[in-house]
Amino acid sequence: MTQIVPAILATNVTDFEKQVRQIEKYTDIIHVDICDGIFAPQKTITVDDIRNVKTTAQLALHFMVQDPTQEIEKWYDFPNIKRMIFHFETAGIPAAVIHHIESYGFNAGVAVNPETPAEDVNAVGFQADMVVFMAVNPGRQGQEFFPEVIEKINEFKAIHPNTPIAIDGGVHVDELIELKDLNLDYIIVGSEIFMHPNPGERLKELQKMIS
Repeated sequence: MTQIVPAILATNVTDFEKQVRQIEKYTDIIHVDICDGIFAPQKTITVDDIRNVKTTAQLALHFMVQDPTQEIEKWYDFPNIKRMIFHFETAGIPAAVIHHIESYGFNAGVAVNPETPAEDVNAVGFQADMVVFMAVNPGRQGQEFFPEVIEKINEFKAIHPNTPIAIDGGVHVDELIELKDLNLDYIIVGSEIFMHPNPGERLKELQKMIS
């Protein structure tokens, strides 16, 4: 079954903790965007900002950063991490970054920007624990969905039918209905959840739509 994963993109610890508290009772995993202001235009919270924010949910850290290897070293001892995701476009040798993440005991995900062809990431499909196809440019919530990503996912799935796949960015109700039949493992959703007056209930509603 496809799981809706709530995504937090916060520029300060107050917003981060507020959103965690709004959603943690409704999910077992929270996707957290970490942007350095270089690879992605917006700069978000850092590990030092949120080290004291405790949660029962597991975390998937999405590093939208220029140097993922350096970023991994800042987070390796952070509690509750399940997965670290880095961008294919930032890694000279993606297999080495995957190995680095896995050496700390985490699952390794690879994110792919909208302009990167599916064939470019075929090799990592055999190595990564998950591939995340971006349907927007990284680093800012509320952008419009790029429908071309659906064709790219289908191309990738034809070669890698057993690799877990997620889509991230620009997903609202119309897109969710369109994505329902793709049989994705995860759909990562940000503003559609957190712009709602009750984010937890909105997550439940979205999950029901695709179940």
